[in-house]
Amino acid sequence: MTKPAISSVPSKSKAQVALDYILLGICLCVIALRVTLTEGPIAQTATKRINLGSDLISLGMSTVFITAFLLWLVSNIWQKKFLYRPALIEIGLIIFIIAAVVASTFASDKRTAITSSVIFIAPALMAILLVQILDSSAKIKIVLVVVGALGIVSAYKCSEQFFVSNQMTIEQYEQDPQSLLKALGIKEDSFEHMLFEHRLYSRGIRGFFTNRNSAGAFACLAAFAALGLLFEKWKNFRLGAHSVRKFPICFFAVAVIVFSLAITRSKGASAAFLVMVIALIGYLLFGRYFKKHRKFLFAVVLAAAVLGGCVFILYGITHKTLPGGSSMLVRWQYWQGALKMYADNPLKGVGPGNFVHFYTHYKEPAALESVADPHNFLLSILTQYGPIGLFGFLAMILVPLFKVFFAGYDDNLRKSSSAKSGFQKTAFVFLTVSSLTLLVVRVMLIPIPLSEYIEVNIYIVFTMYLAPVAAFFIGFWILAKDVDWNAPVSSAIFAAIFFAVLACLIHNLIDFAVFEPGILTVFWVFIACLVAALAQRKNYSHFVLAPSVYFKGLITLSVIGLVWVYSYYALLPVAKTTSKIKLAHQMVSTGRLERAHKLLSAAAEADPLSQAALSLNGRLYLSDFYDGLQRNETSLLKAQEFLLESVGRNKADYRDYERLVEVYMQLYEISDVRERTDWLDKAYVNARSAVERYPGCARLRVELAKITERLGKKDSALKQYKKAIEIEDAYRQQFKLIYPRREVFSRLGRDNYEFARKRLEKLGHE
Repeated sequence: MTKPAISSVPSKSKAQVALDYILLGICLCVIALRVTLTEGPIAQTATKRINLGSDLISLGMSTVFITAFLLWLVSNIWQKKFLYRPALIEIGLIIFIIAAVVASTFASDKRTAITSSVIFIAPALMAILLVQILDSSAKIKIVLVVVGALGIVSAYKCSEQFFVSNQMTIEQYEQDPQSLLKALGIKEDSFEHMLFEHRLYSRGIRGFFTNRNSAGAFACLAAFAALGLLFEKWKNFRLGAHSVRKFPICFFAVAVIVFSLAITRSKGASAAFLVMVIALIGYLLFGRYFKKHRKFLFAVVLAAAVLGGCVFILYGITHKTLPGGSSMLVRWQYWQGALKMYADNPLKGVGPGNFVHFYTHYKEPAALESVADPHNFLLSILTQYGPIGLFGFLAMILVPLFKVFFAGYDDNLRKSSSAKSGFQKTAFVFLTVSSLTLLVVRVMLIPIPLSEYIEVNIYIVFTMYLAPVAAFFIGFWILAKDVDWNAPVSSAIFAAIFFAVLACLIHNLIDFAVFEPGILTVFWVFIACLVAALAQRKNYSHFVLAPSVYFKGLITLSVIGLVWVYSYYALLPVAKTTSKIKLAHQMVSTGRLERAHKLLSAAAEADPLSQAALSLNGRLYLSDFYDGLQRNETSLLKAQEFLLESVGRNKADYRDYERLVEVYMQLYEISDVRERTDWLDKAYVNARSAVERYPGCARLRVELAKITERLGKKDSALKQYKKAIEIEDAYRQQFKLIYPRREVFSRLGRDNYEFARKRLEKLGHE
């Protein structure tokens, strides 16, 4: 291979140019889908088996990004000259991938670790791809127009929930609560049921995302994209290029997005947005001062951030909470649990997506909820990927941000142009393709919940499918109207993107919104736009390579090998397992239980790393036992078999250990005297294992105490009853603090609580 040459103005072949436009269109379509589909973080869906389809959708869209990057790489390597523009995130990404591989190898739940890593890494690869293909200001602006238009779509969804659907959901729940709880996999009269009702009646606005904070985070990013376009149009108006009559309509679009941010009531997103908007306005008004004293300002901001962080943490240590109300109290508890988790896994972390399995090991007994993320992106990556992973992730973000900050950006080279660019036709093509993708693919991925009433079906089709496309079309038209496609990206747009990235990072110091695939994707889109815009402005060099045929062949074979490994270990097992589990659910709903068991067994064989099918099969056999007219041990023994295999694939999760206790106690009840001791011993071992993995669960403590008491170990039983009561009392105290107007909901259960108190009193006097 020849040595790389450097060219500041490289030229591309027509085939390369055409491929760049195609890949850009594909990326924009996937971005549009991700923002309008509810993709929960993989860590949240890991323990909710009914959401496995969501994992496959996330993995599928991540595969599109990976495939697009590899297609660009192979197609360009076979050109006469291979052009590559450094994206400034490559070294950090390589370090992060190494950490992800190591952490996944030693993770308890390896399937979740692999899937989580792929979903997290794919947007970064997309960012590298975008840096290569965003070779004109028009392309960068079209990306921002799409993000802003998606902000309008999200604003529509938030408004629809605010004014209509939240009330409809409440009415539906009040008419038939069991059906809605069953669909969500929530057990009636459970603690999760109480939390569901609290969130339902609080009328939270979440848009297309999993919660209001995530909806607020995306609204923040979209608002900055629209603000950048708005400020550029304002400059054009001041220069006399636009009429003042055309300016208010763009301002209206920004106002709509900001309104959606306001109705989400996300304090973190709103505060980060407000602070960064003030910084953006200050930069636009005093840009020369900022550029002249950027080093001094950086030192001041860094010192303030370090000092603020220290004060924040010191406050938490001294007050056992963070400033900001009850929501910050629970965050402090999340952080404490995360730090304990890291202390036990200081090098490799617990594995991507495995935080949810390990958090119960360290959870504060008084804490109300078990969470899948510590609500701090630094702690989240540190605990799951280890310090090397955190270093790689920070390098991916901070290297381009530092480069952008210290390189500077101005409008001195900006050329005024009144000529209309031919890119308007290209923009219309992107609009058409993206709109059709939203309409067609969303229908395929989100089946229509048909009703027996035609009017209801028309309403559902309109609100779920047609209205979002219409909102996207209108938002795109408003933001793209009068955009000067010929002109370089202005400092206003550049600064808006920069402060949007900072706002997202600040917000996610106390939240996990950035780990939702849609938000993470847009975050990396903004990083790519920053690097691409700076490269155009500063005329940064491409690496121009003239590789030999042997090198081209080696790269192509390597890509083929990577595709095979990815398909075999990441994509196909999840696809096969998910399809079989979905079919098994259908069989259960029609009463074909034997067929469902076979499908779940086949699903477990299709993916030897996943516990999902095994756990479901064990639970289904346990359900068969309870539903059977004659309760025999056959179903229980089958449940034992599959649950034991499940814990073998994921030893960190307490849930299947608890189910094994239930199986063994039922076997204890129906067996003859000779076998009962063996079953009770096995119940004791698994109850101990469950408590070790969730020591702050009073329910598990009471169950262990009952078994221990039957084994004649009264002192051990006494300790467990006492600990269970202490946990429940601490929980009740915190419940009153967080929900002062609600009647205390017993997490242990009133009957179990009274039983534990009576047994503690009796055993204490014996």
